[in-house]
Amino acid sequence: MQEIRNSQGKLVCRVDKASKTVEIVLKGCITLIRFFDDGTIRVINKDNAA
Repeated sequence: MQEIRNSQGKLVCRVDKASKTVEIVLKGCITLIRFFDDGTIRVINKDNAA
């Protein structure tokens, strides 16, 4: 996965071009955004605090 950082050097998200997935981790919550070839998008939220 490729890390995307903002102008302050903080990690914003990680991108996997092969699986067309964006992963965002914020305050213990993981959001996965996946783009499909037919134009649909799937968003999955996971609580990582457990």
